[in-house]
Amino acid sequence: MHYNFIKQTNKRYLEELNNRWHEFPTVSQAVNTMQKTEWVINKPVLDVLSKCVDNSWDLGKIPINPEDIPFPPKPFDIAINEDARKQYKRKKAKVHRERAKAKSKFIQIKQIIQEAQFFLDKGFYFPYQLDFRGRIYPKATLLSPQGADYARALIKFKMGKPMGSNEAFDNFAIAGAGLYGDTDKEEIQIRKDWVVANADKILACANNPLEETWWSEADKPYSFLAWCFEYRDFANTGFDADFVATLPIHSDCSNSGLQHYSAMIKDEIGGKATNLVPANKPSDVYALVAEEVKKLLIADTDPLADLWLNYGIDRKICKKPVMCVPYSLTQYSLRQYVQDHVEKELNENNKKHPFGEDLFKPTYYLTKKIWSAIEKVIVGARDTMKFLKDVATLVASENLPIVWTTPLGLPIFMSTYKKQSKRVKTQMGDNIIKLSLTSDTDEINSAKMKQSVCPNLIHSLDASVLQLSVVKASKYGVDTFSLVHDSFGVLAPDVDYMSLSLREAFCEIYSQDVLANWAMEMKRMLSEKNQKKFPSLPAKGNLDVESVKNSIFFCV
Repeated sequence: MHYNFIKQTNKRYLEELNNRWHEFPTVSQAVNTMQKTEWVINKPVLDVLSKCVDNSWDLGKIPINPEDIPFPPKPFDIAINEDARKQYKRKKAKVHRERAKAKSKFIQIKQIIQEAQFFLDKGFYFPYQLDFRGRIYPKATLLSPQGADYARALIKFKMGKPMGSNEAFDNFAIAGAGLYGDTDKEEIQIRKDWVVANADKILACANNPLEETWWSEADKPYSFLAWCFEYRDFANTGFDADFVATLPIHSDCSNSGLQHYSAMIKDEIGGKATNLVPANKPSDVYALVAEEVKKLLIADTDPLADLWLNYGIDRKICKKPVMCVPYSLTQYSLRQYVQDHVEKELNENNKKHPFGEDLFKPTYYLTKKIWSAIEKVIVGARDTMKFLKDVATLVASENLPIVWTTPLGLPIFMSTYKKQSKRVKTQMGDNIIKLSLTSDTDEINSAKMKQSVCPNLIHSLDASVLQLSVVKASKYGVDTFSLVHDSFGVLAPDVDYMSLSLREAFCEIYSQDVLANWAMEMKRMLSEKNQKKFPSLPAKGNLDVESVKNSIFFCV
């Protein structure tokens, strides 16, 4: 099957890429290296997942059969009680919506299982493609190393390596503790001790996963179950150094978006909050924001403040908003994240909330508090985002696309045009049909360009770090990769090499003045009039980006 190496509809841009291919060899080298990774189906995980889906066993946060979502009981007095009838209709409509939502997810997991069964006992590869920002995606259907937890757990590397050393086993153990989730914000030794303390539970889950279901309570249940199976196999050899590991072990960056903003302007506060500087214990920016929210609520006399304090404000309710802020999250989206979190807790944990049926007002209230807290904690990122948006507005005012070059030489073309609609009336038989046809105009959509410049720049930098990391790691002998943007999966014996490569790549990228280079490209595009209006670069701090090389928790 033929497809463009970069997913982009702009033909002139693609032609330019073909002419400039020699200018970014690291990018193509990274993709080719990733495509050499051979995969196989993890059969024990497939067996468990298939049985859970086939029998509607709710284990491990899998999509449920929509038929298993019950309709509310019909009130006995529905014929004469108007209030009861209205309430019943609302509840029934909600179930219909839940069933419709569940149906697509349930069909998807059935299809994933079918794909896995097809590839059982076969080796296979994923071809990769770049999006217009340089992010790497597998050209796959549903079974993918970038899929949901249960999809990722279904695949592992075909070619393994001997565990070889205590360091490799430590990396393996730390990964298991992280997948379960109890100790992911603790010191490294605590994570290793967690595995020792829970060894019996781990083995019990691996030996009888449908009876010993402790694994299903993990943050990433099926990935943790896959880890339990490999731990059991390793333990059965007496933890022999010659045991061949085949499971991808992932290291995740600490809010990579904020890390990039902090590195761009050498922001010490943001750097400390996102683990760019060495520390004995990981900093948790989500918890920092949660503490700030609590302070704002305590100081507020609104009755909703006490209700939220009693409900509980923790890092979990703040995590998604903080994660998405670097990507131009709006307050509207933030409110929806807060509501989704509350509703999820109600469904999964049967947790009560004191806000009544309508969550809009209380979630809107908390949204404003979270927004204020975020602005206090990540000042540097906020100022940088404002600068990027101001520049994007200037460029759009001249009806120009935003074009820049990544630190690895890949040209990025970003354009969003205003839409126009045409009404078309036609006749089919005796019926008159009215259609609305939408197409792009030649006018740049300034609002959308302003909104999208921050996430697209950050994604392009994230991609650059990943690409350079892969090339560097391959020189250390790492030859199998499972990469999800800011999550780096390799074999346990290769984790230290990948970690070293990632830190070297990050420092190399930010040895350049990335933000100043981007600003210079933007300024050259503008007329003399708008060049005079060009905003000043955000003030820089004193963060030493090289300190990343000694930061244990930069990516764990």
